[in-house]
Amino acid sequence: MHVLDPQKSFLTHESGNTHDQLSTVYNTLIPRGFLGWGNVSSLGFSLGAVVAAKLAYTDRHAVAVTGSRAGLYVPVRENLPITIVHISNGGFSGYGPGFWGEGHDPYTYKVMGSNEVNMPRAIAEFGYHTERIDEPDQVTSALERALSANDSGRSAYLEFIFSQFPVYGVWAR
Repeated sequence: MHVLDPQKSFLTHESGNTHDQLSTVYNTLIPRGFLGWGNVSSLGFSLGAVVAAKLAYTDRHAVAVTGSRAGLYVPVRENLPITIVHISNGGFSGYGPGFWGEGHDPYTYKVMGSNEVNMPRAIAEFGYHTERIDEPDQVTSALERALSANDSGRSAYLEFIFSQFPVYGVWAR
């Protein structure tokens, strides 16, 4: 969070797991600098939100933290350089078997993992600056490179691969 200047940025998340992870650690300092929204709601909304924020505040960095998703060609087509941070945990929302209690289908949490699909390679074909990050000490420099790409007019996509079932802030359980 030290890379993104909260005085000159817009940040949002996707519904589900990224909501739980981000809303416990990001400190909003300016009006319309963070859009927090539903936990179990419309998947895909963050892309529209981050594109709209970039249109409204062209001088700010615009970042959406997402899970597995698509529709990334729009910012390139419209020349709106944004950064997408993909939390690639190999599971639907990262909650794991039994998170929602008794009767939860233990197979609904599994999706294709990063070993099956190289999303950065695929998304690079849209013209994005892309990186796959699998060590926590690489996060800061990767975000710096992504924001630098934005400053030069290019969108960026970062895939973070760390843990399938992350540790949440105390309120999430």
